Amino acid sequence: MTRLIGRIGRADLARHPLQTGLAMLGVAIAVAVVVAVDLANHSAREAMRVSLESVTGSATHQVVGGPAGVDERLYTRLRTEMGLRRAAPVIQGGVVRADGSGRALTLLGVDAFAEGPFQRPLGATNNLGDAFNDLMLRDDAVVVGQGEAKRLGVTAGDPLDLLIDGARHTVTVVAVVDDPDDQARGLVLADIAAAQTLLDQHGRLDRIDLMVDEARAAALAETLGAGVRIVPAAASAQSVLQMSLAFQINLTALSLLAVVVGAFLVFNTLSFLGVRRRAAIGILRAMGVQRREIIGQMIGDALLIGLIGTLAGLALGYALAHGLVGLVLQTVNDVYFARAAGDLVLSPWSLAAGLLVGLGGSVLAAAAPARDAAATPPRAALSRADLEQRARRLAGRAGWIGGSALLLGALVIAASDGLVAAFVGLFAVILGAAFMAPAIILSVGALLRPLMRGRPVGGLIVEGAVASLSRTGVAVAALSVAVAAVIGVAVMIASFRASVVDWLEGSLAADFYVSSPADLSDSRADRLAALDEVAFVSRSQWYDLATADGPVTIWALGLPEGRQPSVDIRRPERAAALAAYRGQTAVLISEPFAVRRDLAPGDTLRLPVGESRQALTVAGVYRDYASPTGAVLMRRDLYRDLYDDAGLAGIGVHARDGADRQALIGRLESALAGVPGARVTDNAAVFEQSLRIFDRTFAITEVLRWLAGLVAFVGVISALMALQLDRLREFAVLRAVGLGRAGLAGLISGQSALLGLIAGLWAVPLGVTLAGLLVFVINRRAYGWTMGFELQAGPVVEGVALAVVAALLATVYPAWRATRLRIAAALKGE
Repeated sequence: MTRLIGRIGRADLARHPLQTGLAMLGVAIAVAVVVAVDLANHSAREAMRVSLESVTGSATHQVVGGPAGVDERLYTRLRTEMGLRRAAPVIQGGVVRADGSGRALTLLGVDAFAEGPFQRPLGATNNLGDAFNDLMLRDDAVVVGQGEAKRLGVTAGDPLDLLIDGARHTVTVVAVVDDPDDQARGLVLADIAAAQTLLDQHGRLDRIDLMVDEARAAALAETLGAGVRIVPAAASAQSVLQMSLAFQINLTALSLLAVVVGAFLVFNTLSFLGVRRRAAIGILRAMGVQRREIIGQMIGDALLIGLIGTLAGLALGYALAHGLVGLVLQTVNDVYFARAAGDLVLSPWSLAAGLLVGLGGSVLAAAAPARDAAATPPRAALSRADLEQRARRLAGRAGWIGGSALLLGALVIAASDGLVAAFVGLFAVILGAAFMAPAIILSVGALLRPLMRGRPVGGLIVEGAVASLSRTGVAVAALSVAVAAVIGVAVMIASFRASVVDWLEGSLAADFYVSSPADLSDSRADRLAALDEVAFVSRSQWYDLATADGPVTIWALGLPEGRQPSVDIRRPERAAALAAYRGQTAVLISEPFAVRRDLAPGDTLRLPVGESRQALTVAGVYRDYASPTGAVLMRRDLYRDLYDDAGLAGIGVHARDGADRQALIGRLESALAGVPGARVTDNAAVFEQSLRIFDRTFAITEVLRWLAGLVAFVGVISALMALQLDRLREFAVLRAVGLGRAGLAGLISGQSALLGLIAGLWAVPLGVTLAGLLVFVINRRAYGWTMGFELQAGPVVEGVALAVVAALLATVYPAWRATRLRIAAALKGE
């Protein structure tokens, strides 16, 4: 009997191929989004891990100094006097290929005789053969991995032109080594002495890598001497990976939104399946078929839909991930880590997540419709009115459940300050709004019914939309959730962009910015300040200070007497913060840094200076979107006292009022003659480049937003098409009593458009709420950023239009079928 019932169910699916196919398509898209995002995130994590490990290897600790690095004599002392054999000197610097491509590479200088234990890619030189002598004896010899050689288009013996500190250097690739996992991507290896020559760091090292236990590290820290200290080798890597984790959590949450909509779609499809088979189920139950057999049939059909949709979704997700991984890595490169580069890395866990979402989601979505179909008494199963009366009763109960879910979501968000809890609350709000959709349909019907008196067609449109609540409720819920996501994410992006624009307009105070791969000098800045058209110049130095908690970015800013930093101070009041900032050891910190370190104005920040720690007073917190890791802004004179670094990374040129900007650019470039790679950039160019980076960062968010909308689009077409096709007999009655073909098509379109409009309008407050949570809660907890709220009409109109257009498209085929009905055949059985 069970096998026969299963065949009956599968035959029913085969008789409705379009609806079954759309359900499978919805599952496939939802699975594809989850798999693609998870694969892209996994690939990005692997790319960052490989990039970080390619320069740290198996080191447990690092000896670091200040901006000038570490004296190479310390390495000799560690090896000879302290007997530390597992120690390796490292020189590391950024270089650019000088062929117009601008490909960024990392030049890594190592001591081949000390590299053995550290297992760095390319570090093992015992397989170089005769090339080993060239690497040791020549100042222009380098080694690259097989994958990087292919990207660079070089083989052993070829020259390679590099830009180093703005100057052109030609090196020779003396060997291409096997690198099957492409771990040395973006890496160029040289002997330590050659790297010191190329990077102009004679007698200095960037760091010394160690392999020691914690006790030995603590003992060494006390004997290293002034100006150097030991930090964990993993601190920098963990800091980068932890900060990118927030970005990946956001992507995962957006992909789960597609899952929620897809689950609604499967639930909707199986609900329709139960409604469509209601009479057949009643007959089967009257013949003695057990409830568990009916449930088994429905679950089996759900598994079949889920299995086919999941397999298609896995293939589609793999293809989609190839595109998404580029967007994710581009964002990682722009925002988190300049050397993350890699290809798609297949993860079995990502595929398992897709299987779980597709199959598990299908079964869970089918559970309620299956139980409902099995629990219906045979006589009630044959009554359409009983079904709709029950749906109306359940709508009121669902409304109360939805309201409770909204309240629960708000309480979860308010009671916790974690990012995951914020997303849990966010999804509770979404589910609550979805549960309230049937009650919203009934309310709209009650409001419109008095207005339709004397308008028979209008009355039929309203009653048709409301009367079939068992089939329209879930469709409107799924569509409203997806449209709300489209609206909410669009409003969040618009708000963020407007805040970034305001921040850039306030922060880009200088008219021109001077930069150079090589360090600039105060004498060069003085020369620029002496030009007649220049009012004053600002002097900046950036330094990533290695600490046990990860790197701390220090921005040392030098301004003439009486000038103040052009930063947007959020707390305390600007005047009070700037007054405190003029104190001897006071600093300003950015919002992300304040959140990460749990600091507030008046608190003490301790930064390592040599082998000691300097106590600094937090004078204020300023808005900064430049980095999610945050920065510490200090006066340049304080920075020079602490770290003995007189270098300059950039000079801001402030022109006098009325100055000829084009003429001033020429004079600035003339004053910079002789500085390798020096560039003068107009602040408008900096502004435009910053917005381009912003738009690239949110490109993947836009893609996921529209993918979630696509799932809903498919869902509403499936649901409304099934609804209209199920009413063909009703349409035949209307044709028989005199309603023309055009009138019938208008009736069908009007009912679907009304449902789409209800979904779109209900999505507006939900979408605005989601945007508010994303702006004021999610982004704040993920990155520490605060921003304004920019509610524009465009995303709202766009979302409502999406809902109405989807609903209207769903009527094309049913309307075509209805207008070509053979009335007599359709009325058989009435």
